[in-house]
Amino acid sequence: MLSSSIVVFPPREPDPLLTKLLSVLCEEYDVYYLSEPKLQEGEQVKNEACLRLAELPSSVLLLTPSELHTVCTEDTLAIVAHPYWLHVAASQTEAQLIMLQFEDEEDASSLFSTCTEQLRAISSLFCSRSEMKCLDATFRGTPALFLDEEQESLNLDLFIHAIHEIVEDVPFSAHEIQWTKRKAHYRAMREQNGPHETFSFLLAVYHYLLGEQEALHYGEEAFLQAVISGHHQSLISHYRFLSAIHAKLGNLQTAASIYGITAFGETEARQYENILSLLAQDQESLARAELLRLNDDYGTAISLIKQLPADHRVRHLLFHMYRETGQLELALSQVHSSDLLAAEDRYLFRLLCGNVEAMRGERHAAIRLFLEAAAEKEEALVHIAALEVLDDKVHNLLKGS
Repeated sequence: MLSSSIVVFPPREPDPLLTKLLSVLCEEYDVYYLSEPKLQEGEQVKNEACLRLAELPSSVLLLTPSELHTVCTEDTLAIVAHPYWLHVAASQTEAQLIMLQFEDEEDASSLFSTCTEQLRAISSLFCSRSEMKCLDATFRGTPALFLDEEQESLNLDLFIHAIHEIVEDVPFSAHEIQWTKRKAHYRAMREQNGPHETFSFLLAVYHYLLGEQEALHYGEEAFLQAVISGHHQSLISHYRFLSAIHAKLGNLQTAASIYGITAFGETEARQYENILSLLAQDQESLARAELLRLNDDYGTAISLIKQLPADHRVRHLLFHMYRETGQLELALSQVHSSDLLAAEDRYLFRLLCGNVEAMRGERHAAIRLFLEAAAEKEEALVHIAALEVLDDKVHNLLKGS
């Protein structure tokens, strides 16, 4: 069971929903907020960060980066409100992380995307105002809560419920409670407006997440509505999802056939042939996992593969799925010396190790590994430059800009 300490890694700009969440959390926990060094008594408020701190609940305790190690222990919960905190938060290896992505971030850089993916992968919970981002996190294996401002009080209750489950170290259910509520929401929308490609599809998604047979009916309905409305990519955007539904329900031959219909291009054709080969070899679990992965349901696919007897093929699949979902330490754990016989593999291994060391807070070790990789390919130096850029981004977050 965790203690009553929560550390907040702040967003780029003040957020009223975060302030409300902290107000509720302060009633039960000691809440620390990371900031620049505190002002001396009587010193005048001079910058944006100070103005932002003034909006916080009065019971929030300010914490400087140099004091972070005194609070972050194995009993601490860290709420991380911007992906650029990745290395700072991840290096506090004892703390459990909750990722909040509240703001509409216009940063489309690869650094922002990489930090978002890797932070989400190591978090116990992901929260966002975007339902699509929450579903993406769910399919990539991270429990997620959609914080819908139209149902703010309900969302606050669910968020606090989730915090209690994490703090008390009990089986996590808050996201499943929300799946049931979102299913009811889209059922009501469908009843009010009739079958609709979006409402029916999302209704199918929540039935799917809950493991319910009805997912198939609404998935087929969504595809039909997409075709009627002239959706040109309906085979990929709607019909292919039926292969995941059938796979999850155990109808593997049907699932494979549906995927085959949607397999365009040489790569997807090879993937389809691989599924057929696995089924012919009675490798049903691997075939099911592959169908789920190809539908972006990495979380369920990884769970299935982890249950299989360990061999080279299983280890290879886990490595690629962990890496594709930003779970770098787990990907690294699947690498054996026999995988590093080729120069290209050793180069990629050094990059992976460097990124893992950076997340552990071992900056010098990370730079050394990147330099070793750069001896093979100069482009590896971009990873060192990214560390410096990230330092600047963190400095700006502390300044509130």
